[in-house]
Amino acid sequence: MSALERGQGKDLCGRVHGTTGAECYLPDTHFPRPHQSLNGLSWHDGLCTTCAGGGTHHSALCPTCNGTGFEPVDLTDPTTYQPR
Repeated sequence: MSALERGQGKDLCGRVHGTTGAECYLPDTHFPRPHQSLNGLSWHDGLCTTCAGGGTHHSALCPTCNGTGFEPVDLTDPTTYQPR
């Protein structure tokens, strides 16, 4: 979906947390800072390691990212997140 199709709030990130469904309210330009939801949840994300960002796995909704194509990155695990 393009920014023009998104309508109101088109300059917002809108990325959804793959597990909780929380939506990021920060502007699109917030990267590489973490996503932030209105309820205070903060997260980084990356392409899903199960479906490689496709949203499906073995022709079904991906169980890791719930079809979003992205999964939360564990900030305490240096193999999944490398701080700059």
